[in-house]
Amino acid sequence: MLKDAIVIGTGFGGMTTAALLAKAGYDVLTLEAANELGGCASKFDRAGYRFSAGATVGMGFEEGGMLKRLFEELDAPIPPMSKLNEIMNVYLPDRTVTYFSDKERWYKEVASKFEQDQERILSFFEEVFKVSNVLQNFVEKRAIFPPSTASEYFHLLKSMDVKLLGLAPYLTQSIQDRLSKYGLTKNKPFITFINGQLMDSVQTTATFSPSLLGYMALCTFHNGAFYVEGGLASIIHALAEVYRASGGELRPRHKVVSIAKQGDVWTVMTKRGQVFRTKQVIMNAPIHNVFSLLEPELHRNLLINEIKEKEKDAWGAFTLYIGAEPSFMMPQTSSIPFHQFISSYDSPLSEGNQFLFSMSQEGDTRFAPPGKRSITISTHTNVGKWWERESYESRKEEYMETIIDSIDKRFSSFSSHIDVKMAGTPVTFKRYTQRAYGKVGGYIPSGKYSLLKSYSPNSGVEGLWFCGDTVFPGAGSLGSSLSGWMVADAIKGKHPRQGM
Repeated sequence: MLKDAIVIGTGFGGMTTAALLAKAGYDVLTLEAANELGGCASKFDRAGYRFSAGATVGMGFEEGGMLKRLFEELDAPIPPMSKLNEIMNVYLPDRTVTYFSDKERWYKEVASKFEQDQERILSFFEEVFKVSNVLQNFVEKRAIFPPSTASEYFHLLKSMDVKLLGLAPYLTQSIQDRLSKYGLTKNKPFITFINGQLMDSVQTTATFSPSLLGYMALCTFHNGAFYVEGGLASIIHALAEVYRASGGELRPRHKVVSIAKQGDVWTVMTKRGQVFRTKQVIMNAPIHNVFSLLEPELHRNLLINEIKEKEKDAWGAFTLYIGAEPSFMMPQTSSIPFHQFISSYDSPLSEGNQFLFSMSQEGDTRFAPPGKRSITISTHTNVGKWWERESYESRKEEYMETIIDSIDKRFSSFSSHIDVKMAGTPVTFKRYTQRAYGKVGGYIPSGKYSLLKSYSPNSGVEGLWFCGDTVFPGAGSLGSSLSGWMVADAIKGKHPRQGM
């Protein structure tokens, strides 16, 4: 049977595309290699606890937010969640900064914690908010970027306005350039704080982050940050539910091993030897995996050069999954679900010197038994070293000790309250999410122009589309979901249901 569309992968991008197409009446099949849905946004259960695969904040569900609008478009109920006023504590070596959602409270916080340059810092954040608001209006129009067809150029130009054109000078600047304008580059604590936020959102520091990309990231928390009951996997499962209710077919444990094209029809083969046929293929697999899945004759028609893609850097993640009794925290601190640790001002913000600590909240029994908490901890790591078998186990133990020691210095009895402890590495992510070499989080921006070098959701081959964190608009649940929405729009525009 010929399907209207086959979606490969159930991350935010894939499930967004699948749900929107199924809701519009398309005959859609979604294939997932793992038993769990969600890829890097998935969950797993061990020893009475649920753990999120990655430590991530829920975003986009504020009034007018992208994911709220998506659920409205799908006419689907939003999973239980609560909007956060105090989103995250950031522990720098000599101070703690609390991330407040409210803009005025945030301004008071940064002014009190960075007194040396407070006026300059507040002026910098005023610019961040101003620029981000203009960009948000553009991004919400879901124009495919970079454009490659006449219709994509037309949609892009139609999405622009005078305010957006006024941001043209920022296209040639990094966050570091903007900080330099405000005389902030010598303020080590503040620069480290900013770099910590950029690492967790755009995968790099101010020196290499394009200013527009970084400004969007620095503003996201203030648009709305949420604690999602059961973690981001709850959102994936809610999308899967509306997808199935709309007639979509979902098959877990169906790993795709090859994708070919015969005329106008695509054939997708699984590890089980099953072959499925379709008119449209949507890959929610990272671009790192694309060339190993596509038949060789399709490679030369892609808008992506295989050699150049392999040269683009991406991080891996070292993760710790911990089940614990939460009395190691003060009551006022335990109500904050997210905590970022930065141990040293003088070391790179990776390999355990910086990590994000995400803890389930009281009463969320999807995550942990009563009186217990589920904790996911994640730090950026270079993927190459984890494939050295001789040092794998000792390196894993070393990273675990480094991270737990850092937490013990902040919460002195943390290690004595641990019930369950497990570690994940790039090898783990490769095994469970099928991502090549265990690379996660999209590409590392290489400089001020890297936004212009993004990969498009349009592959350049008729009927083949990409979505997820390695194509525009990039990493994170919001970026991945938005890329999936762009693909659904494009398919519905080019191939209306009655014509499929």
